[in-house]
Amino acid sequence: MIMKKYADWKKESIYEFLQVGDIVDEEFVQYFINVMPPACMTSGVIQIGEPYSHINGKATYPTLKNSPEGWRFAGNCHRGETVPQN
Repeated sequence: MIMKKYADWKKESIYEFLQVGDIVDEEFVQYFINVMPPACMTSGVIQIGEPYSHINGKATYPTLKNSPEGWRFAGNCHRGETVPQN
């Protein structure tokens, strides 16, 4: 699988560049951590601190999840979770 690199992202919508399951480089991980204080940051999950949407009354956040291959984009998930909510 090809790793998506932050340097290749032209700042279009992140959802146009990343697909659920894409592996991202360390610069993307740092972006998710530093763009604003994370909503959730553990050894297995990093979520951007601003909600993307609300589903069933709960906020969803752009999410990275840790995997054996590296950090993967998980889509928009509820806080602390890695199951995409659409």
